Amino acid sequence: MTTVEAFMEFRSYLDTAMALGLLDSAQLDELQARLAEGEEMIGQYAEATMRMTEGCSLEQELAVRRGLILQRCDGAVAVGAELKSSAKQILKAATKKKKALAERKLIRARWQANIDSGDIAWRRITCLIWGMFSEGV
Repeated sequence: MTTVEAFMEFRSYLDTAMALGLLDSAQLDELQARLAEGEEMIGQYAEATMRMTEGCSLEQELAVRRGLILQRCDGAVAVGAELKSSAKQILKAATKKKKALAERKLIRARWQANIDSGDIAWRRITCLIWGMFSEGV
């Protein structure tokens, strides 16, 4: 039986008691005033319970949202680490390429200097090395 049904039943008992002459009007008024106070107290309790339930629901919702935010942060950290790793690989590859280009320039400069000086043996070695770099890079 719900609270509302219980109050309705009690009111009907008061009406029956009044009709049978078991209560006079002063007693009925006093009991109805106490009944109204009880209804008000139960209403306040029910309202507080509803607010508490809503607060629990809100806490649960906030916990779920916090979990989602933390998952997104973890994902962002993972993506950041992956990007950092990719950037390191790109930098490493660029460094190797720059080093190879610098070595080519050095070989060309030496080759040109040797052509100018007429050192044929050095020129042949340099041509072989130059050919290996040209094919490999």
